[in-house]
Amino acid sequence: MELLIVVAASLFAGCFMDLAFARFYTGEPIGGPLYRCRECRKTLRLIYAVPLFGYVVSLGRCRDCGEMLPVSAIVLPLGGAMLAAASYVALDESLAGGLLGGFFGTVFLTLTLTDLERRLLPNRIVYPSILIAIAFCWAWPDSSYSDVLAGGVVAVAVGIGLILFSLPFGRGAFGMGDVKMIVLIGFVVGLPSVVVAIFVGTLAAGVAAFLLIVTRLRGRGDYIPHGPFLALGAIVALFWGGDIWDAYTG
Repeated sequence: MELLIVVAASLFAGCFMDLAFARFYTGEPIGGPLYRCRECRKTLRLIYAVPLFGYVVSLGRCRDCGEMLPVSAIVLPLGGAMLAAASYVALDESLAGGLLGGFFGTVFLTLTLTDLERRLLPNRIVYPSILIAIAFCWAWPDSSYSDVLAGGVVAVAVGIGLILFSLPFGRGAFGMGDVKMIVLIGFVVGLPSVVVAIFVGTLAAGVAAFLLIVTRLRGRGDYIPHGPFLALGAIVALFWGGDIWDAYTG
């Protein structure tokens, strides 16, 4: 029963994040009228308020203008639900752990898509998520305020260090959006898991950038998003950060 609650909550959280997706990087008010299609912006049909159902029934197209619906309509609800279920299992079948894991997993998926589509890690997502992470840190299994606050402090220090280190590689090699995302990760996974998250995310980004440059798919000065790799590190740390840290430190 708890697993069903976790999955259902994450499906609706992903559905809301998808419906509000365009508002995260524009000046539109988050609380404005919802719409399904970003092209015609017709008032939301009730069928689209049910996660995944409206997308499947309409075959991925807007029923008003016929345009293809964004991939986020599938990725955010389904991906968030899968991460919620995995979090529930990984965190000893904890209801609170599953709900929080599903929520922040959906947040990281949303940031991944905004970075890939718009080259942005919107403040409208990052700042409220940091506050939510701090407010509900007590609900994580085997976590405490001190762990979370220490994770945030370490994340700030590491983020600043990475900016200074990246300066020789050109403007924008590592931006403030990436730093704010690292801070969010620190407040979500706490210490010492934040170290695992940053290491995995930075290593994955470095390997991907190296391969893209070597294969000449990207140049040294081209934009390569770090958000998806940081999100990967965050999810790895969320599930296995403590175990990886213990194995490393012996």
